[in-house]
Amino acid sequence: MSYMMMLLVLIAFTFAILGFAAVLGYYLNKAFPGKSSVEVDTPEEALNRKI
Repeated sequence: MSYMMMLLVLIAFTFAILGFAAVLGYYLNKAFPGKSSVEVDTPEEALNRKI
């Protein structure tokens, strides 16, 4: 395998890993939205919150 082909495979794997991380981060952000440390859910708010 030539060096150019190995470089292309390395770049493809890098983009695949970064793409998977981006999709995973997007869905985790959607499922668990970040809140300010000052805001605290009451138990009722936590039960009614959609995930």
